[in-house]
Amino acid sequence: MHYFCHYISEVLEPVVLPYLQGLPTTIFQQDNARPHMARIVLRFFVNRQIELLPWPARSPDLSPIENMWSMVVQ
Repeated sequence: MHYFCHYISEVLEPVVLPYLQGLPTTIFQQDNARPHMARIVLRFFVNRQIELLPWPARSPDLSPIENMWSMVVQ
């Protein structure tokens, strides 16, 4: 849980939260990495009424650059 608290205190609170609060409507996207899916982290978003984009397990990467690497290799 110590790592998850650092994720909240060093990333979400000082960087993500102020950014999202400056936008009129937002849906935050993060993957299913363990730090992102910990109950304490999900509770952080619920308590601040920040909507998360649903990300199904084993879903393909939505980052366009990640899909380009296979083209570069060819």
